[in-house]
Amino acid sequence: MSLSSAEQLRSELIKALTPVFAEYTARPVFLALSGGMDSRLMLECVASQPEWRSRVTAIHVNHGLNPDADGWQLECQRYCEDAGVSFVAQTVTLEYTGRGIEAAARDARYTAFEQRLPDDALLLTAHHGSDQAETLLLRLFRGSGLTGLSGMPARRKLTRDPEDQRTIVRPWLAFTREQLALAARGLSWIEDDSNRDQTFDRNWVRHTLMPSLQVRYPAVESTLIDTTHHLSADYQLLLELLTPISDAALSECDWPATAPFCLSVEALLDQPERMRFHMVRHWLTKNGLPLPQGKKVWHWLDQALNAAADRQPSTRFDGVVFQRFRQHLYIWSEQTTPDRVDCIPVSWGRGTIASSGNSQPLPEGWSLVPARDCAQKQLRCEGRQTKSLKNVWQENGVPVWLRNDWPMLIYQDGIEAVVGLMNDCSLKCEQVDNLSLKWRRDAIWRKTAE
Repeated sequence: MSLSSAEQLRSELIKALTPVFAEYTARPVFLALSGGMDSRLMLECVASQPEWRSRVTAIHVNHGLNPDADGWQLECQRYCEDAGVSFVAQTVTLEYTGRGIEAAARDARYTAFEQRLPDDALLLTAHHGSDQAETLLLRLFRGSGLTGLSGMPARRKLTRDPEDQRTIVRPWLAFTREQLALAARGLSWIEDDSNRDQTFDRNWVRHTLMPSLQVRYPAVESTLIDTTHHLSADYQLLLELLTPISDAALSECDWPATAPFCLSVEALLDQPERMRFHMVRHWLTKNGLPLPQGKKVWHWLDQALNAAADRQPSTRFDGVVFQRFRQHLYIWSEQTTPDRVDCIPVSWGRGTIASSGNSQPLPEGWSLVPARDCAQKQLRCEGRQTKSLKNVWQENGVPVWLRNDWPMLIYQDGIEAVVGLMNDCSLKCEQVDNLSLKWRRDAIWRKTAE
């Protein structure tokens, strides 16, 4: 390709970036900068436009896996200084979960983005069509369904948290690695020797499988890219058709330490088996969770759907618990609660007990304790009648996983209030009347999106 042709291709890459900056004029923009050819080229394209250059901050994640990692960070900083683009770096520690070093590095990288990016940020990545084709093949080998085979979306939320407004944007999915290499002529970039290590699945697909396929099918890469577009369109249509049915099976749930949506057992049983799969996936997505890998959760689902009405089968998976309760399926997070506290506000499990007034100690003789320490105590109600905690739980539909740790307001060894549910109508001490103790919902988890 001639120099003019290379310049024309770079002009096309800049053109693909233009809608991002035109559409999101007021949002801060970050560029994921590894220092490799793709992100180095994107930095150059962004820096070529003065109005973009002033808005962008390049963010480099130092995984510490290579002896040259610190040197690469300094090199990325130099690239940004030369380009006139702001630069930040984040060093991470990998947590291995049995899914391999690639997954651990990816999780650490996106955790770093989550920690550093402000609430309304855009994150530009230099993923391209060749990456998309490789991803399709890898997901085929893993047995992915339509969700995975539709490929990397051009835009998606940074995390699965429904309230997270930060957005990842991939404006170069229509270009191939070969096109980017031609457009990058004259630039220097970091060469990571691990990118040629074919013990990693993606590198094997890139350096062995794809060249072999291209011998027989020269257009295989573009064909795979087109396939992801078709599958993505089919998936979006499927969602449009099925979402109303799935939404109707959900109910909002405002219990502490519990995911915000529960799923009706009756609604699931009314649908054919394949539809149940989509309903469960929709339920998980609404709660910010991925589709579980393996058979454990699906085995629990079969148990839950076939259990007697008074049964409550549960299973632990990926840091949360799936449980049936009162004809609905819930997801909750195991919590640590204090044995006794004498001041507010106070963290309690995954929530916070707050006061309508300022932070203050509880009056002398008053304390908050978990319900497990009050098993033999009674709550006095209107007309001086008493009520057991079992009655309180049943009348208020309190899930079984919250009962032992529910906060109780105690005065001189007697229950004065089941916090957030019921007060003793004969409160002995006027100085606690203004406490107005209540739960404030905190996020249960914040999983990174795929």
